[in-house]
Amino acid sequence: MSTGPVRKRRLAVTLALLIVPLIAMLVVAWRVDKSLPDMTSVATQDAVEERELLPTNVTPTHYDLLLAPNLEALTYTGEVRIKVHINEETSEIVLHSNELELLKAALIIGDEAPLQASRIELKKEDETAHLHFEQPLAAGSNATLFVSFHGVLNDLMVGFYRSKYKDAQGAEKFMATTQFEPTDARRAFPCWDEPMQKATFGVTLRVSEGLTALSNMDVAETTNSGDGLKEVRFNITPVMSTYLLAFVVGELEYIEAHTSGKHNGRAIPCRVYTTPGKSAQGQFALDVAVQVLEYFADVFGIAYALPKLDQIAIGDFEAGAMENWGLVTYREVALLVDAASTSSRARQQVAYVVSHELAHQWCGNLVTMEWWSELWLNEGFATWVGTLAVDHVFPEYHIWTQFLVDDLQRALALDALRSSHPIQVPVRRSAEISQIFDAISYSKGGSAIRMLSSYIGLDSFFRGVRAYLQKHKYANASTQDLWRALSDASGVDVNEFMAIWTRTIGYPILTVEELPGGTQIQVRQNRYLSAGAVSDDEDQVLWWVPLRVATPGSDAQRTTDVLTTRNATVDVPVGTAKWYKLNQDTVGIYRVKYPPGAVANLATAIAAGELEVNDRIGIIADAAALASSGHSNTSDFLTLLRAYRNETELVVWQEISLRLDVLQSVWADEADVIDKIRALTQSLFSPLAKRLGWDAAADEDSLNSRLRALAIRYAGCSGDSAVVAETKRRFAAFFDGDRSVFNTDTLRAAFVVAVRTGGREEFAKVQEYYLDAANPVDQQLAALSSMGFTTDPELLDELFEFALSDRVRNQDVHQAIMAVNTYGPSRARLWQWYRDNYALLATRYRASMSYMGILVRLSVAEFTGAARADEVEAFFAALNTSKFQRVVDQSLEKIRSNTRWLEKDRADVAAWLASNAY
Repeated sequence: MSTGPVRKRRLAVTLALLIVPLIAMLVVAWRVDKSLPDMTSVATQDAVEERELLPTNVTPTHYDLLLAPNLEALTYTGEVRIKVHINEETSEIVLHSNELELLKAALIIGDEAPLQASRIELKKEDETAHLHFEQPLAAGSNATLFVSFHGVLNDLMVGFYRSKYKDAQGAEKFMATTQFEPTDARRAFPCWDEPMQKATFGVTLRVSEGLTALSNMDVAETTNSGDGLKEVRFNITPVMSTYLLAFVVGELEYIEAHTSGKHNGRAIPCRVYTTPGKSAQGQFALDVAVQVLEYFADVFGIAYALPKLDQIAIGDFEAGAMENWGLVTYREVALLVDAASTSSRARQQVAYVVSHELAHQWCGNLVTMEWWSELWLNEGFATWVGTLAVDHVFPEYHIWTQFLVDDLQRALALDALRSSHPIQVPVRRSAEISQIFDAISYSKGGSAIRMLSSYIGLDSFFRGVRAYLQKHKYANASTQDLWRALSDASGVDVNEFMAIWTRTIGYPILTVEELPGGTQIQVRQNRYLSAGAVSDDEDQVLWWVPLRVATPGSDAQRTTDVLTTRNATVDVPVGTAKWYKLNQDTVGIYRVKYPPGAVANLATAIAAGELEVNDRIGIIADAAALASSGHSNTSDFLTLLRAYRNETELVVWQEISLRLDVLQSVWADEADVIDKIRALTQSLFSPLAKRLGWDAAADEDSLNSRLRALAIRYAGCSGDSAVVAETKRRFAAFFDGDRSVFNTDTLRAAFVVAVRTGGREEFAKVQEYYLDAANPVDQQLAALSSMGFTTDPELLDELFEFALSDRVRNQDVHQAIMAVNTYGPSRARLWQWYRDNYALLATRYRASMSYMGILVRLSVAEFTGAARADEVEAFFAALNTSKFQRVVDQSLEKIRSNTRWLEKDRADVAAWLASNAY
């Protein structure tokens, strides 16, 4: 899926950052070294990993599924005939079923009379159905299991569920759609709902004559079944996992195009489906799809496996997108683009999400991870190769630079917590699965692939990937399988060093010491934690670290400088080079702490424009992280910021803005200091806003347009009176009918500034804009998230009530509240709202409890203070948080780490601000 809320969730979170970039929700040469851990013992752990799986005495090979949804009664009936093999003699068949009413079950063996199940036992806790038979089923036999059942088209956004929309007359209607990953196919029909239990599927949908029915495959035939109904039978799928099955029924329209067929050997028909009246907005995504399908067929060396590719926009959709084989489902904001009104950031995000999901058609669908502990094989790889595809189609986006902020820094932030997890994380039961659809599986996994591919080279990397896909197509695979293929292709034992990165939690900080003589540095690695102090027990891992040392005019040292021991001495011309930098191009997954003199030299080089953009991002990100963890003083970070005053690149400013957000968040309750931090922010962004102005040049690229919006928002929210005044003037003109005063990027910035600095009138107009369905969905969500910038307690209470009303889709509640915690005095009110409504929220999101984790993070993670941490901990201790406990732990750790940071550097920051006249 595509990645946040983060169940593909990574995407929902990515979409959240898309709407409010202000919020920071918050793997040269190889040498074998005896200091590396013995990976044999780690590999053994995989073989004995404890998993709660179905019995293997009976296994499925093919499903024939008939479903008859009723969009008025919001129910459906179903029948499934499952061809099974009896591996061991048994009188009981166990398969998955969740919230279904099983009406009848029987087993047919050859020409014998059907053997009726004597008892159907449903176990709610295990989400299983136990079918008991009065006589044993002989081992080695093949049979057909028949089950009839009844279900509800639920409103939980999982399983077979309903999604509402309004027709041209404003009448509310429903479509039926699916979301099965990770474990919700069992909510739609009885099945063996585990990735390794692959089978083929024949789907038939009995629907009203006027409705469109879609599934993974193309239509085999449509027949009239009487009473205004038709049966749409689809061709049989390839062998696949249950979580990739999909079907959609509703009033739909579509646009269509075909790929060139250059690399697929045939032109693939591609369609984008929408509810009536929106199909034109699918053109951009369609154009991306036809190019990316051919690109992936080329780089993977295998043609797209299905006869068609459909993409569909769903109104109610909890994940960002879902890679169902041949029928990819999306939130509307992740697929639809209004050519005139969609922001450039949203357009780019659509390109990325489409590319990510289409990458899964090979990596995840054709070859599937063997179990959820290998989720990163799907999501980390799709994150990396999806970015690669966007860079291929849209090089002007410079998306690899954006990857540093959107993915690498997100991963580093989460993985700096003790409560993080390895990329390959043991998963025992289904309740644990949704918690690992996070920045580790997606962003750290993608960053690890980026580091590895940069080391062995793209040609070797893709030779290995092609061999991996070819060997394991239509089957399951593990990380070890990928490492073996890459090792064979590159001649390098990839497992020896990559296993460290995927099977251990965290990453290192490299501390640099300049040695006497001016020709060498000593580099030491230790585990980095945002909390600062690391115990000896926590500091046992020695990572494989490509140093990539750069000096003016040099290339990164790929072939000799790889750190595999605790300490190493590296030749660097410290005495003669103007500057030196480790981790050139910010490819490695680590932080670097330089001596003060080296930092000063880097600052001078940054100010003089001598460092590339990726390196400028890495330096300021490291400086901010080291300040928060106590490896340096916050004043050192603030001093370094001066070197960036003449910065011109959007992504560098994005990183700076996110770091200033964190600083303002931690110091939010420091009345004597917070206004000075805002003044500092204004001093950085106001000159930028003044230089860029409000109106774009005719030939301006999208990144410059986004930089203008960023500057306006930060200058305005930090109190620039000229920006605030101009925002209010244009805001009034906009709502008086002059839509030309804002472009698609400055609109959201203006909404934020207007709500933050205004009152009820601005709040009401932004709310009105959100409620107008004629506006592009990305701009509607921009308006919704902007409402959370109000500082008025009365308006805040109205927002909380609005967020839980039927005017905000369940999937978008977090959008309404996500900016509330940016204003310190509003945090207690937000936390109280969460506590007051916990029962309601827990019921609403009972089938997707990871969403509760997102709400936890938004409601409490920005607090500081030991008392607050204790209060939050006590509240959740009394609840069943098993399905989002990881987020609770991470939020508590963040509160306590930030509290330590504040206590350590309170005086340091105050002194720096005073000495610099803020």
